[in-house]
Amino acid sequence: MSPFRRVLSLLSALIVLVPAAVATSTAAAFAEDPATASSGYAAVIRRTAHGVPHVLAANLGSAAFGQAWAYAEDRFCDLADQVVKVRSERSRWFGPGPDGANLASDFAYQSLGVVARAQEQLTRLTAEERDVLNGYVRGFNAFLAATGAARVPGWCAGQPWIGPITAVDVLAYQRDIALLASGNGLVGPIALAEPPGSAAAALDIAPSVTVDGLRTITGEQPLSSNGWAIGADRSQTGKGMLVGNPHFPWEGELKFWESQVTVPGVVNVYGASLGGIPGVQIGFTDKVAWTHTVADGARFTFYSVDLVPGAPTRYYVDGVPEAMTGKTVTIKVKQPNGSLQNVTRTMWSTRYGPVLDLSPIDPSLGWSATTAFTYRDANIDNDRLLRVWLNMAKATDVNGLKASIGRDQGIPWVNTIATDSSGNAWYTDSSPTPNLSASALAEWGSNPLHLLNGSDSRNAWVAVPGARSPGLIPFAQQPQLLRRDYVFNSNDSHWVPNDRQFLTGFSPLQGAEGAPLTARSRQNLKLIGSVARFDLATLGSTILTGDSLTASELTGYTVAACRAQGSRPVVVDGVSVDVSAGCSALANWDRKFDPASRGAVLWRETIGAVLAQYPDALTTAGPLFGVAFNPADPGRTPRGTPASPTPLLEGLARGLLRMRAVGFAPNVPLSTVQYTVKAGQKIPVPGSTENVGIASMAQYSPAPGTSLEPFMNPGTFAEGSELTDKGYVVNYGTSFLLTLAYTASGPSAKCILTYSESTNPASPFFADQTRMYTNKQLRDCRYSESSIGADPALTVKAVWG
Repeated sequence: MSPFRRVLSLLSALIVLVPAAVATSTAAAFAEDPATASSGYAAVIRRTAHGVPHVLAANLGSAAFGQAWAYAEDRFCDLADQVVKVRSERSRWFGPGPDGANLASDFAYQSLGVVARAQEQLTRLTAEERDVLNGYVRGFNAFLAATGAARVPGWCAGQPWIGPITAVDVLAYQRDIALLASGNGLVGPIALAEPPGSAAAALDIAPSVTVDGLRTITGEQPLSSNGWAIGADRSQTGKGMLVGNPHFPWEGELKFWESQVTVPGVVNVYGASLGGIPGVQIGFTDKVAWTHTVADGARFTFYSVDLVPGAPTRYYVDGVPEAMTGKTVTIKVKQPNGSLQNVTRTMWSTRYGPVLDLSPIDPSLGWSATTAFTYRDANIDNDRLLRVWLNMAKATDVNGLKASIGRDQGIPWVNTIATDSSGNAWYTDSSPTPNLSASALAEWGSNPLHLLNGSDSRNAWVAVPGARSPGLIPFAQQPQLLRRDYVFNSNDSHWVPNDRQFLTGFSPLQGAEGAPLTARSRQNLKLIGSVARFDLATLGSTILTGDSLTASELTGYTVAACRAQGSRPVVVDGVSVDVSAGCSALANWDRKFDPASRGAVLWRETIGAVLAQYPDALTTAGPLFGVAFNPADPGRTPRGTPASPTPLLEGLARGLLRMRAVGFAPNVPLSTVQYTVKAGQKIPVPGSTENVGIASMAQYSPAPGTSLEPFMNPGTFAEGSELTDKGYVVNYGTSFLLTLAYTASGPSAKCILTYSESTNPASPFFADQTRMYTNKQLRDCRYSESSIGADPALTVKAVWG
């Protein structure tokens, strides 16, 4: 049966649920060109309010075709830009880039071999994977062909680098996504690595490229999230509930996109995904729901190797010389006059992986005559991204979800928090994690860089049965917990998924055990404990509360201390500061981080200033808390007011100085200061940063991704602060927020995509949800056919190609 006939058959089967006008308009759309429709893939894209696409197709290939077409309508430039990156063509089209970033990217991706690995992977795909991949590529390209490069939506319209993509491109980009917590952040060190005495001209790559990349993979600039699975014992329906609250960039390629994909009898999944990965990565079906949070563990290991004297590309392993592998790479670099110049280098690898030059962070970590540095990546051979979320969407309960994850072992760098209609709540950290021997673990933990001696084979990864790839910890040996009350994660390690049951005894590479939780994790535990039994409305209002741990614990104490201080100045950094105006602002503050809140900015600056002086103040007793951390009570310690108010008073004084430096009054409304920018319009954003201990994050990230999309200008930062002369410009935080409850009639969900569905300023869906988020409004996630068909905003389009 042709795609055209299959879709008409689907619509006939759904006629009892879908309004007749919808079915008729879809059939008419196909009837315009039935010959074309019968030649390949075909799907129906139904968009409900806020532009959410619900893709209906007769098979998985056509569903992927429709999903890619809809994605291209909203986010074409995001994926097109990343294809240029993984092809190592950034320098070809854009020149060396700021600080040599394009050079670093092009050479590093050649060294990592993402394209070559994708070409090899293409030969091993299952029939189902191949059909989904080909459909996705065909859908993206069909949209481009129908629209034209000059008219694609978004910032890249008309650019000369726009063109059709291939299956290899998509697989290569999926491999790059898998490397987000490892090789993706090491492009600078990989590109810079040259043996001493090399005749090759040095690449003009600034140290910042290395430093910024390392910050993204060492947790200093983390991708973060909150995930709750509420079980039957804490749900008013007696069935499962979920909060999916990924904190991800609002700019660049890592923006989530919302959709539903339906192939009757095969899959019906709703949620959010990243461009280039068909299906849904955070979402729900009629029986099971899941979310992810970035895992705390290690996705790679650093190694040093001892070199053979006089031969810097040969190294010892157990005293036996071994040759590095050299790969000659040539890239084209656009010159200021528009011409192209070939630049050739040899990229070197050890048995572990690419050689690194880490000298920008420490001169002793460069490639010398005696030592080289390298690394091994747990996700470099992760070829399961295409299948793992598809198989998860086919699960009918938590046990099925667990089985699919264990079978595929393709989740790249995140925890999974899941629930089902039977009221189970399940947590796991199944991220690929190196498996080290006891002696190697001791060495790994003995230095801040977790550097291992690669010339000693005892530090190699240990291969055991059951792992996806040799040297990884098998899924069966990774942290997991099934409960009937709740599980959660907010980017701390696996060890506290529930305040009544801890997970211990796992490899330290999975994450620390017995360590203090972040203030955000503790606030999440507090919020979960604040409601005896959740309903859907309470789930949403609780995760979106403007309350914070530090405000509830310390504001009253700080106000009392500054009132006792009176008009006597607090001296900080040689400056005398009258804190009485700040005292009044905090006394009148509602202790929330909502747009109307006055005093929120001052509190954020106060806590930030304390942490600048005492970096461990949130996890140890002293400047902020009086009771020390207790590993037996991690959700409630440290706590209590400190013995001395001096650090808080000094923090308040510094906060006032910072605000004064950029022209903000102590009681300025948060809405005046904290906002995002859409088409030149400022839209206030609720929430705050990790440091204040709030669940819903909002902040600025200087590196929200690797996209060449023009990013928002944050302004000029005040000394030692995240505050600028523009305020707090938000491009990172709560992104796709999903709240879900299973009921007797199926899933009921409310959600919001905070930065809206489209990146096209001309689209009505460019800023509509962002304005809703100002008021913390959630909207219906329309899942059932009756709900979709009843939406007054419904539009229907058939696509084929």
